[in-house]
Amino acid sequence: MLLTQEDIVALASYLGLSQEELIQRYTVLASNRAQLSLAEREDGVCVFLDGNECRVYDARPAQCRDFPSKWSVSGCPARSREFAVQSLLWRRIGGGTANLR
Repeated sequence: MLLTQEDIVALASYLGLSQEELIQRYTVLASNRAQLSLAEREDGVCVFLDGNECRVYDARPAQCRDFPSKWSVSGCPARSREFAVQSLLWRRIGGGTANLR
């Protein structure tokens, strides 16, 4: 999950940390080597996810806020009716593990 400067400011403030502390504790260099990304646990899950609950929901990064409606990934049926229906179901179950194909 790529972070913007605004995401870093919001998360640091929400967690009561300096931006530097947030970066040290909860970010890694993104694969593009040009941005920071939220760290993941060994199982690939976001460091801020506890069960099905986001610990930083009120300050979640733009990429989280925009999912799935504004995501556009090559090969992903983001504009199809089927995807819209699956997205609605995903939101209704609280972001659980709906089959988004």
